[in-house]
Amino acid sequence: MTTVQAHQTTRVDWKRVILACMADYLDAGAIVAASTGLVLWTSAFGFNPTALGLLAALGVNAGSYAVGALVGGLLGDRVGRKRVYQYDLLIYVAGALLVVFAGQGWMIFAGLIILGLAVGADVPTSWALIGEIAPSKKRGSLMGMTSVFWSAGPVVVLLLAFGLSGLGVLGVRIVFAHLAVVALITWVLRRRLKESEMWVAARAKAALSGNSVRWLFRNYGGRLFFVFIVHSLGAVALGTFGFFLPFILRTVGGQNQAASVGFNAVYYALTGIGVAVLFMPLVDRINRRVLYGVAGLFTALALLMMIFLPLSNPWVVLTFVVVFALSASCGQEQFYRVWCQELFPTAVRATAQGVIICGQKIALAVWSVFVPLIVATSFQGFTWVLFGAVSLSVLIGVMWMPKRPDNLEDLDTAQQMTSVVP
Repeated sequence: MTTVQAHQTTRVDWKRVILACMADYLDAGAIVAASTGLVLWTSAFGFNPTALGLLAALGVNAGSYAVGALVGGLLGDRVGRKRVYQYDLLIYVAGALLVVFAGQGWMIFAGLIILGLAVGADVPTSWALIGEIAPSKKRGSLMGMTSVFWSAGPVVVLLLAFGLSGLGVLGVRIVFAHLAVVALITWVLRRRLKESEMWVAARAKAALSGNSVRWLFRNYGGRLFFVFIVHSLGAVALGTFGFFLPFILRTVGGQNQAASVGFNAVYYALTGIGVAVLFMPLVDRINRRVLYGVAGLFTALALLMMIFLPLSNPWVVLTFVVVFALSASCGQEQFYRVWCQELFPTAVRATAQGVIICGQKIALAVWSVFVPLIVATSFQGFTWVLFGAVSLSVLIGVMWMPKRPDNLEDLDTAQQMTSVVP
């Protein structure tokens, strides 16, 4: 076993793991905070369905996130994980404050775009840090921690939104103010963190000479495509509900604002619980193909419920939320986070994640533009599209599930053997 990983066999650097996981808290918190504000912003600023689609496509849920992930991933490999995920949070604070003090609709657009750039840059570098400092036999479990935090952010946001629902737009402003404060505190705490030892070792060995997108595609194009297609197809459903679920429950199901926000909070809470009690204990111990396949089957069944059962019935909505959340906790989103660490060497790990996230978010952005219009035209047709995408994602993932490596530094050794100066 190599030097860097020798001391990582059992010890977990929880401080670095938790502060890196805050990227997911702030990421999902911003997405869900925006989703709770859609209906209220529509009334306050006169947004039509086209404007809502553009807001979803360009903002924190998709377009600007894609750009931030690509740039942040490249920088994370070139200058280090720490230098990126430290300073992008100051940009996050600026975006959140712009939404807090928005007096016109364009300020909402600008704020969500800035937030997307910031969290997009933060996520691939933070995930790379966790993957590189995690003990070999706990890597999948610790990557699951990112999903727990991703669920915690929306739960806190939705509980705040639920309690402040009577305040209208002011309540949404307070929610975004909370995100600005959390981001500022996280920035302060991250300033003292150490850099990834694996990245430092790779740089010392000149393993970073292959750090280019062209080199990445030439040598790892098949792995990039596999993770991208599985995650993108799965995210058609997960990304849509992450942003549009309260909107769908209000416009299609006839639920009020408080109920829509409450159901969304239950969904995220159960997803986090599922990751903690199902995915994290199992992913490093059992056959991953079985875990992934069973989870995907139940996700598809949950979507069938939305097609054939009425969303106006609160019990139907609750049942859907429970099944979808628990199955999603062991599905595409969690596995994609693990695969991104295990399939690419240190020199291009953050870049690979940035490229995958960028491509997936662009696809989601294009889809999001049309979601409000499709939902208004044919909700059943809309849900059949989600069902087909999820089913195909599960099928591809089960058939071509990659073998997990014992040691990430083996990837670096193989990379150095084929590395060329770009």
